[in-house]
Amino acid sequence: MDNEKYLEKKRMSAEDAATILSQTLEDVAARRITLRHALAVSRVASALAKVIEITDLNARVEFLEEVLKKRKTK
Repeated sequence: MDNEKYLEKKRMSAEDAATILSQTLEDVAARRITLRHALAVSRVASALAKVIEITDLNARVEFLEEVLKKRKTK
């Protein structure tokens, strides 16, 4: 699979970030990855979760602003 094409099409959710963190913990416990690798993955997943949260809040604010604009014009 071409990773660049996959990443362009896939919009990750907060649940995806949680799944990544959960899988990383399982991988550390099973000694499939090192703690150093797990730390790097967790930093990326945490940053991803923040971006998702900010994007979601921005969409909600924009929606509310549109609703308020429509009410003012009535």
